[in-house]
Amino acid sequence: MKKSALLYLLVIFAVVLAACSPAAAPTPTQAPAQPQPAAPTKAPDPTKAPEPTKAPEPTKVPEPTKAPDAGLPEGVSNLLTVKLRQGIQWSDGTPFTAKDLAGTYNIYWAKSDASWGYLKDVVAKDDYTVEFQMSSLAPRALRLILRANQAAPYSQYAKWMDQAGALRKQGLKTDSDEVKKLLDDLYAFKPETAPTYGPYVVDPASITEAQLELIKNPGGYNADGIDFEKILVYYGETAATVPLVLANEIDYVTHGFTPSDVQAFQAMPNIQIVRGPTGTGPGLWFNQAKAPFEKKEVRQAFAYIIDRDENAKVALGESGRALKYMAGFTDLQVQTWLNPDTIAKLNPYAKDLAKAEELLTQIGFKKDNGKWVDDQGQPIKFELSVPSDFADWLGSAENAAQQLKAFGFDASVRGFPSSERATVQKEGKYDILVDLSIYYNPPHPQTSFNYYLTAPRNNPESKDALKGFNWSWKQQLPDGTAVYVPDLLKGAAAGLDPEAQKPFIAQLSILVNEELPVLSLFERFANDPINIGTRVTGWLPLDDKIYKNSQSDNYISYQLLNGMLKPVEGSDMSFHTSWPFPQPPNYDLNFFTSSSLPVALGAPEYHAMYTPLFWYLWDGAKYEAAVAESYELK
Repeated sequence: MKKSALLYLLVIFAVVLAACSPAAAPTPTQAPAQPQPAAPTKAPDPTKAPEPTKAPEPTKVPEPTKAPDAGLPEGVSNLLTVKLRQGIQWSDGTPFTAKDLAGTYNIYWAKSDASWGYLKDVVAKDDYTVEFQMSSLAPRALRLILRANQAAPYSQYAKWMDQAGALRKQGLKTDSDEVKKLLDDLYAFKPETAPTYGPYVVDPASITEAQLELIKNPGGYNADGIDFEKILVYYGETAATVPLVLANEIDYVTHGFTPSDVQAFQAMPNIQIVRGPTGTGPGLWFNQAKAPFEKKEVRQAFAYIIDRDENAKVALGESGRALKYMAGFTDLQVQTWLNPDTIAKLNPYAKDLAKAEELLTQIGFKKDNGKWVDDQGQPIKFELSVPSDFADWLGSAENAAQQLKAFGFDASVRGFPSSERATVQKEGKYDILVDLSIYYNPPHPQTSFNYYLTAPRNNPESKDALKGFNWSWKQQLPDGTAVYVPDLLKGAAAGLDPEAQKPFIAQLSILVNEELPVLSLFERFANDPINIGTRVTGWLPLDDKIYKNSQSDNYISYQLLNGMLKPVEGSDMSFHTSWPFPQPPNYDLNFFTSSSLPVALGAPEYHAMYTPLFWYLWDGAKYEAAVAESYELK
């Protein structure tokens, strides 16, 4: 299958964003993290609640038998061949070749990287050709190989790359003692430099608690076409970055700014706000090991109580948009993936306090002196746990708690550091958790469902106590059809034929909409400030199609690395941004460790060091060559 044919298959992933003209911006694809949260803005006066909308009667949906294996289309032999550009050099002077890419995948194998769930073998066929022998096809497989995963230098990691390759060819398992020993040795390696093949490399001597610098790698990708001599990265998340933006010290940044922050930025004549999609948004995760959240009626009542429009505006102003369809993934793609009959079955849960009361009284709950008690007479008391350094999520949690308290629940907010998110998710030590409820990166509905419905975030069949929010994988659709959630998730991402995936996605949407294991609140659009004319010129106009990309397929990285952005005449030839990078001495320069400073950086600085093999362009749903020259699947 030629590239053009593959792109035809992938056209379904185009994001329907024509209606979303960029204007001013929201926050990054992953929820923002900041040392000190900006205070959430005051909740607006509630407007009149919309007319109650009757929940649609459940009707039968196509019934999948069993999730298919990710089989191969006719004529496809499952060989993905990537050709690399010639003439690119690592910052240590060695050439960037297939040996680097194939060797990196050997280590990815040892680390049980997700890409190896789709791979049988990776081979460097010559100096600039890498063959990926696929075990199965899926949209995520292409995303991981063509866009998400970057290479490490063979010149620095040859020992471990070769060892991992040898162990893999011997047929050892990744949990074997030999592989564990290799990884222990690899992680103990603390290099003094971090070679890169992009046009910039981090200068170790520049790293302080306040900032670091990326300096030019003359042999790196398109280095001759980029005029900035360095990229200055200030340390900081939202609260620390706001004063820098206001002082004209930031050219571009992706943090989760509050509505009041954005209002201050917009008062500056040289600041423009990018409002592209992020494919993300927060919601409420109900811990079903704790009463009364195991009851569907309680979760549905919450959906009728909370005014999602108000919640979105409090959290992000113009950059927060309440979910309309409640389909379990971004509204922007609902009409692409779901047919009109399925969409009609989705309950929009418009605010309706009377409906919420009806649901609760039906299960024996009642009000006592203005406060709700359950069917045992116990007060309904709970905490909303939220990463307190995510300013928009914190504002959303506090507003949701206010609305729930006004209804008669004893609701409070408990903040915790975002660094504890993974532990909190896995251990389920919360009543209700504020976390991602839509996640569209890579761009496919299954990504969202898979994020919050599977282990470790939801692991109901775990043999230990770590069950996440503990929503059963054995469910019934509204029409009574029995389904098993892992089978639906498997079918939703099997192969590259969208039409075969759609019935599974429809069932997941209807199930999540009815059961509400996670209650989506709003979708986040970027509110990225760009500084026009202080140091940087050449920005594409905000109606350019590149801004239909999400922050993960970063529109500014694309402009910077393609040489579109230029230094202002008379400037110091630098580009300024900020990121909460690992602080000295709690970092290393090892590409493969969890404390790697270069790998922990954001956009555009990470892409400036480790440029993707291909850019992914959301307008047209296509891969565009960057460090790679071409790819072919046959």
